[in-house]
Amino acid sequence: MAEQPVLSVDQVPSYRPDVRVRNVRGRFLVAVVAKEPFELSESASFIWKQIDGRNSIADIGRLLAAEYDIDAETATADTKEILEYLATTGSVVF
Repeated sequence: MAEQPVLSVDQVPSYRPDVRVRNVRGRFLVAVVAKEPFELSESASFIWKQIDGRNSIADIGRLLAAEYDIDAETATADTKEILEYLATTGSVVF
């Protein structure tokens, strides 16, 4: 796997065109073509669903905070960490 990038909360994630997503019996699976699929947790799935090419990491963090009733600073840090991981898998780009 690639080295985990260090992201700024102002960066805006987007999907790679070769990423496939499936919801299989309540499991949210993500796969980059020619790589093994991986499962996202409930909160990571929520973050994934907020990626629209316009929302920044900070925007998604605020949405996560509202959805799960946690403070925005913690939610943004968690969002950044998840997106840094997803960038190492090649499933999102900035």
